[in-house]
Amino acid sequence: MVNKILVIMMRITDNQYKIIKEKFVEEYPKLSNLLLDRTLESLSQDERIFIFPNDLTHTPDLDKDQKIFETVNQKIKTGNVIGFLGYGQERLTISSRFSDESNDHFLHYLLNKILHINLTSLDVALSREERLYQLLVYLFPKYLQAAIRKGLYKEYHRFSHNDSHVKGVIDVRNHLKKNLPFTGNIAYATREFTYDNPLMQLVRHTIEYIKNQKSIGQGVLDNLSTSRENVSEIVRVTPSYKLADRAKIIRGNQSKPIRHAYFHEYRNLQELCLMILNQEKHGLGYQDQKIYGILFDVAWLWEEYVYTLLPKGFVHPRNKDKTDGISVFSVGKRKVYPDFYDRERKIVLDAKYKKLELTEKGINREDLFQLISYSYILKAEKAGLVFPSKDKVIDNEMGNLAGYGALLKKWSIQIPQKSSSYSAFCKMMENSEENFKAIIDEEVGRK
Repeated sequence: MVNKILVIMMRITDNQYKIIKEKFVEEYPKLSNLLLDRTLESLSQDERIFIFPNDLTHTPDLDKDQKIFETVNQKIKTGNVIGFLGYGQERLTISSRFSDESNDHFLHYLLNKILHINLTSLDVALSREERLYQLLVYLFPKYLQAAIRKGLYKEYHRFSHNDSHVKGVIDVRNHLKKNLPFTGNIAYATREFTYDNPLMQLVRHTIEYIKNQKSIGQGVLDNLSTSRENVSEIVRVTPSYKLADRAKIIRGNQSKPIRHAYFHEYRNLQELCLMILNQEKHGLGYQDQKIYGILFDVAWLWEEYVYTLLPKGFVHPRNKDKTDGISVFSVGKRKVYPDFYDRERKIVLDAKYKKLELTEKGINREDLFQLISYSYILKAEKAGLVFPSKDKVIDNEMGNLAGYGALLKKWSIQIPQKSSSYSAFCKMMENSEENFKAIIDEEVGRK
């Protein structure tokens, strides 16, 4: 008699407020125990959960303290994170609130606009969870490029040899095993500072795996203009590559993650490669007794996306690099980092991936005080929030501030809700973008 394993699956959306905690805990005891009220930063420490952008330590632009699930008055509130999580037989999908049951065109569109990756060949026959994992393959060239900018990774590695040209320490055990009766060869080992090391081998195995994906493989590796060159470099410096070594290479990298802060881009690449190869080897539930998954911070994607639509002249400060911040005091080093501002045209904007279309003028206290602070320090005449909306385009005035009198506004970019295909969704998004650009152009040009 075959025992059937009951898989419990649920689909919820971001920024949802009405999930009853008692019911959720009852249906998802393992996931709720591990996820409720945990921050992104603590989740990022788990090597089986891939968070994009995953470098929380080196990217303070991200809200490290935000929670995937937050308990509020016995109800569970979801945040700005979407993706897939699994533990044992429990499966949980968090979709964009702009998605439907089968597709998340909005997430794919943001990734396309921000990372310039072509997702048209994403396999629509796959389940939503499998498509999320396939996205990891599309992200690979970007992570490879970021790592290679630091130079090819080199480390000490032990090599075993068996020939007549002894250049290292004699390996007595191997020598007795391989060279009796004596034929002229001697077994020995060398320790070399080399590119052909376990991490670079892991990258090579990932490249070979992607190449063998018939529907998307070569297209993914050709996504960036630098991809072919990067792939060729990895192939060149890993002459000892053998397909049969894949399991050993995976185990070695799992047990020895890159620790040095200077090579954090390689640590990110290592995590991504392990996720891709482990999923290929064991399927989505490759570690049923441990939590695993892939998560996307949509708030970060939304901010980067909005910047692509703003007219020239807007500054986009980077917390990460500590660049383009504005000084809080006339004397002192303390700075704050609005999302976007233009000193000359006296306007400051904040991108918010929140439900802000339900009230014409309302925003929460924290966002209001943030706008007031930025507009005061910059002596801005206008300040506003840019957010996504479903049903209509929002272009509302919240009012003029007492004091300096800056005008506070809310602007939205309407996200299409009914599209027959991804290409149709893209065309509708382009129309929404043109509408938003026209509104902002008018605002910055109008005194």
